[in-house]
Amino acid sequence: MLSHLFQSVPTRRFWRRSEHQAVKPKPAMPAKPCRWRALHLALPLMVFLCGASPAANAVVPGTDANVVTAIDVSDSIGRYEEWLQQTGLVRALVHPDFLRAATAGPRRRIGFAVFTWSSDGKFALLVPWTVIDSAEDAARVSQALASVTLIDRTHYGGGDMEQDGNADPAAMHDRLTDMSEAIALASLLLASSPLATERAVMNICANGTDNFEGGTESSRDAALAQGFTINGLVLGQDAELAQYFRSSVIGGPGAFAMDISDAKDAGEFMTRKLVRDLLASSPADAPRFRIE
Repeated sequence: MLSHLFQSVPTRRFWRRSEHQAVKPKPAMPAKPCRWRALHLALPLMVFLCGASPAANAVVPGTDANVVTAIDVSDSIGRYEEWLQQTGLVRALVHPDFLRAATAGPRRRIGFAVFTWSSDGKFALLVPWTVIDSAEDAARVSQALASVTLIDRTHYGGGDMEQDGNADPAAMHDRLTDMSEAIALASLLLASSPLATERAVMNICANGTDNFEGGTESSRDAALAQGFTINGLVLGQDAELAQYFRSSVIGGPGAFAMDISDAKDAGEFMTRKLVRDLLASSPADAPRFRIE
């Protein structure tokens, strides 16, 4: 299983741009050796997967859909974008429309997981695979997400911090935007889920394009080959970034990307996003409803 991930995230070269500049090639740093990358990721991946596994004697039900949300915590994420992602999810999970969508299928339940990502194996599983089939389940997940710190800003303020334009980007940042790795990790989490399902959806959140040479295509194509749907949440109103998501990130049945920036209520917006994640690729006879 680990070898599949390493194949889906090939050796790539780093290049960086301002999140609001046009996409164009930049001078590349030397590529990381494949063996180093594999060893670098192996241990945290084992921890990652152990957190996703239920107890040996647990009863594992099937679900109508398994949804994993990948939260961007790269260095370009400012406090407001961090707030949009975390608070949006926390509020959406206890919204009546989300619960209605989560219990609208024949099994009346979904599988739900959340992790943070940036680059070089820096990820954390915030919510291991959890069944949501009641308001109580959703509230527990919401409370768990509300209690965590997404980004430690002790030494670096993230996207809000003034940057030295003369500094070496590689030395100044250690959490880059490796979206290919995020897709590969989401794929691994979906593939290893103990919850049987016919629909597996990943929700990739990001405020910029992939920082590494090679792009997202390899990981995306590997995910689509496994039957997964990739949806996107674009942080900020950036037409070029939205187009990048449509052309290089999303894919699969009912795939879509939405953008969020100045939403008056992050919870309402994230609710609409999660409801669409759940229903966009539902069977034709699944219950449909308007979001109130």
